Amino acid sequence: MKYFIITVFIVLSIQARSQDFMRSAGIRGGVSSGITYRGFLNPQLAYEGLLSFRNNGLQFTVLRQHLEPAFWKLSDGFFILYGYGGHAGYTNSYTYTRIYKTVHHSGNTFSPLVGLDGYLGVEYHFPGIPLQAGLDYKPFLEMSIHEYFQLSAWDVAFTIKYKF
Repeated sequence: MKYFIITVFIVLSIQARSQDFMRSAGIRGGVSSGITYRGFLNPQLAYEGLLSFRNNGLQFTVLRQHLEPAFWKLSDGFFILYGYGGHAGYTNSYTYTRIYKTVHHSGNTFSPLVGLDGYLGVEYHFPGIPLQAGLDYKPFLEMSIHEYFQLSAWDVAFTIKYKF
């Protein structure tokens, strides 16, 4: 019986060690800071949802991401990510920029928006623990009622995620 229990523990520990993480959740800083959730379709393709908070508003972004191993000589845990997506949501602000002119309202003004996003990042998956940290660049172009078109070319952020 003792050998059976030891064998079961060894087999379970080997299976836990070789487990492929197919989901991750975490936080993102930057202009579009918020909560992220990523689901992997295979080791090189993932979809990520981002619930972000910007200008007293709320935006939901969906990104299609491709992962490529990188920096092999440094570590096996580095990946380059690139992709694209879109977002929808709203802002609620008293100041808007229209074609290089700032417009002030007496109170907060609700403005729905839709946009397109690009994505480029580098990420490190820590060996032995279910954490990953990354630095990403997510430029976006959006249309809204009060700002018409807005281009944000510098949405750079640090992310930390838990893999499960």
